[in-house]
Amino acid sequence: MPERKEVFQKLEAVLSDKAIIASNVSTVVVTELAAELEHQDRCIGLHFLSNIPDSQIIEIVRGLNTSDETYEKVCLFAKMIGHDYVPVMESAGLISLRLFLIQLNEACAILMEGIASKEDIDRVLTVGFGHRQGVFRTADQIGVEKIVKLLENLYDEYGNIKYKPSPVLLQLSRARHYGVSKGKGFYSYDEQGNIIKYRDWE
Repeated sequence: MPERKEVFQKLEAVLSDKAIIASNVSTVVVTELAAELEHQDRCIGLHFLSNIPDSQIIEIVRGLNTSDETYEKVCLFAKMIGHDYVPVMESAGLISLRLFLIQLNEACAILMEGIASKEDIDRVLTVGFGHRQGVFRTADQIGVEKIVKLLENLYDEYGNIKYKPSPVLLQLSRARHYGVSKGKGFYSYDEQGNIIKYRDWE
């Protein structure tokens, strides 16, 4: 947060009063980011699901003082780059992360209990619910180390135990098995980011 605030202040010093200042927020609160700026009305939060292939939706987050004009311009921007968008009330985790991270924690609990393998848990979501990919594959793409930090931020914000990182996530993070970026996470990956399959039926 301090670093982002500093960036916002430096941007305000050189940009015109009409320029929009936006940040790709996830657990960061826009109102706090803009709190020390002179023109808080032109600050807004966007959340691109940048680690998810072919994701074409943006969560647009208004701060307490974000103007209607700023919001409308950002909605137009989303359309111009071919993305759908949803307005989201200012809150840590927004829609996407709160839903995904709780689902991931529960999937880790199922894995720990020995109820099913990670492959079969992901298969239930992809085949049974039409997800493009399962939670473990998605976690590997986002980065396990980032997920742990996001969960810790949400736990600090809400104080709810459902946001405490699963021991499975903590173990992977401590081993630096971050996912695709390191070639190993819940799955193992080749240099192109494809899952390495060890059996013919995988």
